[in-house]
Amino acid sequence: MVVDLLPIPLTWVLLGLLALLVYIYGVRPLSTFQKMGVHGPRPWPIIGNVLDIRHGVYNPDHQVERSQRYGKVYGLYRGAATPLLVISDREMLREVFVKQFQNFSQRTGDTQFLKTRPIDRMLTAVNGEDWKNMRSTLSPAFSGRKLKQMSEQINRCADQLVSNLGEHTSQGQSFDAKTLTGAFTMDAIASVAFGTDIDSQRNPNDPFVVHAKKGFEGPFKNPLFWIFLFFPWIMKPLLEGIGYNFFPRSTTKFFYKVLDQLIELRQTTVSERLDFMQLMLNAHKEPEEEEEDNRDVKVQGKKQALTKDDVVSNGIVFFLAGYDTTATTMAFTLFNLAVNQQAQDKVIQEVDDVMREKDQVDHEALQQMTYLEMCIMETLRLYPPAALMFTSEEREKRDQYDWLPFGAGPRNCIGMRLAMMEAKIGLAKVLMKYRIRTGPDTDTTLKLKKFEPFPQPVNGIKLQAELRA
Repeated sequence: MVVDLLPIPLTWVLLGLLALLVYIYGVRPLSTFQKMGVHGPRPWPIIGNVLDIRHGVYNPDHQVERSQRYGKVYGLYRGAATPLLVISDREMLREVFVKQFQNFSQRTGDTQFLKTRPIDRMLTAVNGEDWKNMRSTLSPAFSGRKLKQMSEQINRCADQLVSNLGEHTSQGQSFDAKTLTGAFTMDAIASVAFGTDIDSQRNPNDPFVVHAKKGFEGPFKNPLFWIFLFFPWIMKPLLEGIGYNFFPRSTTKFFYKVLDQLIELRQTTVSERLDFMQLMLNAHKEPEEEEEDNRDVKVQGKKQALTKDDVVSNGIVFFLAGYDTTATTMAFTLFNLAVNQQAQDKVIQEVDDVMREKDQVDHEALQQMTYLEMCIMETLRLYPPAALMFTSEEREKRDQYDWLPFGAGPRNCIGMRLAMMEAKIGLAKVLMKYRIRTGPDTDTTLKLKKFEPFPQPVNGIKLQAELRA
């Protein structure tokens, strides 16, 4: 005789167990903010607020609308496992970035990215004492003295930028601002990072160009990314176990191969060229330097020699972080100057006054180009153009946490001074020779794509340049 030990069918038991697991991992965590009294859009079971992606990856207007609706601190859920606070309250930002930094020192939670190479050893990914030591070791590479020495290399790349722009002007053609500035920043970063000279404008198929662009392709078309987003507690150990990463595999292999060869070369020969690669290899030996304009909060960590993985990973992040961000800033600045000719007149006058007896934009010249910096800052703030808002007087009146293009506190952007130097040299060189104008194919509405990590106009930024008298 067969005795049925279960009063209900096994199928129903399994379904009940599944429902319980869904509740524990996919529903119960979504009450976190409600218990805290934090408002926010309603999350859905398992997926949280991921459907918000329909509004776009880059959509400042939607973010402002949400802040107005739910307050300066509201909650979102990335899947059910990751609650996120969206903060625009300046006092709370001050607490997070500086006053209570010890409680908020991790850039991301453990569930938000895969700790596999090359990402796991990037400065942006490491945490705790590991981050503190790495930041202290790398900081001398971005000192004022080092940047002064790098300016000659950036000037050479800027001369090529002007030459490339001249080809469009001589033929009476419009130019795509982002394509032009992207080629300049690619050349500049390749030079100051790896000591490699490329002309990416004339060589768009150069491996550096191809793989840098691949590195910026988002993971949104990858089904595994969405599964990871919804079920990080399951997918994270599985994907890390097989060494998987959403960073393009071919790009990882390319940079590891190139940087391995470069490291080996630098360790066996003496290089007189100053670049980020050499500075990383020597960083633990560098003395502390007093900065004349140091906006960083000092990080008290131990300087230590970087491993090969440290050098390669940070070489990659330096290359990628310095390429698209600066190129986008320069392209939008050119657009703003083209549609605001009075502002461009002031910039040109300033550049002419500063560069009267100079060919190279050196450190002293950069310090004197204050109005150009105001225009870049206003572009970073993004619209409407009003460079007056960034005079030194206005900057002193405004709370520093109202506007954070480079972050704040100890984990702010380590390369912010290099980025500003690069943009100012490139723009100054262009405006020494050309006036930038809108053309018949310029889209002055500048409608932005929503599914890009950085602001990109739907129709690009088409401008024209005319040789100055």
